[in-house]
Amino acid sequence: MSYLGPIRLHFSGKFQADVSTINNDVRHYDNDTFDPALQGKQKNSGSSAFRFVDCRVTMVGYADGSTSRRDPVVGLSIGDAPARVSGKIVDLDPQQQLVSELWGLIVRLTDGTRDFFAGPYTVSPFTDMWWLRAQQQGADMSATAFYQSVISVVWGDHPTRSRFLRELRAASRDHLLSIKFNVDGYNMDMTSANCTMGRIAGTIGPATADEPSRFVIGRQLFPELKHTQPAAKMNFMPAVVDPGTKRIYADFGNALPTATPGGPLANIGRLQIGWLDRRSKFHPLAAVSYLRKDWYPQTAGIQAFRLTSRELAAVRAKRLAIAQNGTTILRENDEGMYARADQFVYRLQPGESASVELRATQYGQPLANTRIFVFHDSSGLQPAGNPQDGNGTPPRFGIPKRAMRFPRTVRTDHRGRVTFTIKGTDPGNPRGYIDGQVYGIRYILADLYDRIGKRRWTFGWNPSDFLSVLVFDTYEAPARPAWTDLKAIFQQYDNLYPVMGHIIDLSRYESVVAHARLLAFAFALPRHDPNHMPVTRDLSNGKRDAILRFLARPKRGRGRAAALPAAVTDAMDTAIALARHVLADAEGITPASGSKTYAVHTRGQVEELAGID
Repeated sequence: MSYLGPIRLHFSGKFQADVSTINNDVRHYDNDTFDPALQGKQKNSGSSAFRFVDCRVTMVGYADGSTSRRDPVVGLSIGDAPARVSGKIVDLDPQQQLVSELWGLIVRLTDGTRDFFAGPYTVSPFTDMWWLRAQQQGADMSATAFYQSVISVVWGDHPTRSRFLRELRAASRDHLLSIKFNVDGYNMDMTSANCTMGRIAGTIGPATADEPSRFVIGRQLFPELKHTQPAAKMNFMPAVVDPGTKRIYADFGNALPTATPGGPLANIGRLQIGWLDRRSKFHPLAAVSYLRKDWYPQTAGIQAFRLTSRELAAVRAKRLAIAQNGTTILRENDEGMYARADQFVYRLQPGESASVELRATQYGQPLANTRIFVFHDSSGLQPAGNPQDGNGTPPRFGIPKRAMRFPRTVRTDHRGRVTFTIKGTDPGNPRGYIDGQVYGIRYILADLYDRIGKRRWTFGWNPSDFLSVLVFDTYEAPARPAWTDLKAIFQQYDNLYPVMGHIIDLSRYESVVAHARLLAFAFALPRHDPNHMPVTRDLSNGKRDAILRFLARPKRGRGRAAALPAAVTDAMDTAIALARHVLADAEGITPASGSKTYAVHTRGQVEELAGID
């Protein structure tokens, strides 16, 4: 089960992502060359807040495959946390801006007085970014991407007349809900009243603990590629063939172009879903109703196609496809094969390891005993700075390779799954003024590798399907850190997040000491807490522990520590104890210029794929 099935609700509305853009150029991390004039437009924004704004349920689907716009939940709100700060949107690294994660987000179904369900969204990044959805070259307003994750749900203890809620609750036996939402039409114009706002359309359905959280086990449809972006007018999309309701559930939500940024879908002609025979001849099944009025906000781009028994038998072992005016523009891979990692963004302390699970499928079913190649590939990362602008050359990413260790070939088990370990070792500060190093690791089914290469990488793979890993540098601070040891760290955050200036001047010793208790509390919070500091989650455990030790006994230099009231020092000791407990919990890890579209344009080209080394 997932959001892409018969039991589902659709919602639409707006979102706010109040991101900082100063940190999008990696060279701005250099304290020695940073220009304070860059902070001008960011002093009243850049809080990293992510919010749902006026999102309403538009339609529901029932277990028998039918749908309704009259169920009592239609019109209710999909909201975030009502009594605490909003969730946060966080990049992994300035040189990997295309996996921005949501941390500390709460998702609720509410009538404004009571919640029918609520729970935390498991940290997850966006993926499948398509920078030209609006069919016009521009900044992030023209782009689209989607978020998918699970909600650990708590149900409201009040009776309901909603058939949908009864069916959803009965199907969610593991107290999990699947959620997927598309984001587009993002407004970066700081002179606009809608700046930092965009459009959202999404779907919620049941989930189980045995399923992946961030993708659908189903049928994955691929476009032809040109420079790692779709060559035609449709993006990647998933579908599910459901024998129980004799339907195909197809998700066009992040795959169809719009006439204007955040506007109605563009008319790209007659679209049909169908299947391909052995000669790749297209056999149509039904038309896509994408031009129907309000179709996208009502359905979030999901359409169910009823099948006859003969059609169901045909599509179970044939490649699904989408045709535009009779020409196939999306189709499943050769023999319906696909492999995907559920978690694909990692932060590793030096010496830490993380487990990666890959799932391989064929026509939506587990693909057992198949090999998968795993190799270094930096083509999905971005320089994050134009070396031609006279401001210096951005540092190189993905080096040294020896700091990132993993097996080069793995094989799936009888369930089509395989788990392997990646281990990060101290990269040795190769980027100088920015901590750690960022790496890309790609995985490809061995049975597809040669075929994809012969096509010159124009079909059969998704550029977004790879692992992004940030490995921190080793940091050794004195047992009693002083301000002179840590000033450069505080200065960097003061430069890059000027919105903090309304509360504290992180560049000044006196201001930091005056706010020591508040800072210690924020630095000691669990990483998933929306009040965690730094909001970027890009501070190594070594540096965070040093900061907490400094805040407990602050001193300017190597002289005596400044005296603080006993109540404050007691609070610091408690904060440090909590922090050291939190530092051992690293979100599933085992201890041992100025826009996303610019990042797409500047990421490494597919020709950089080094193959298996």
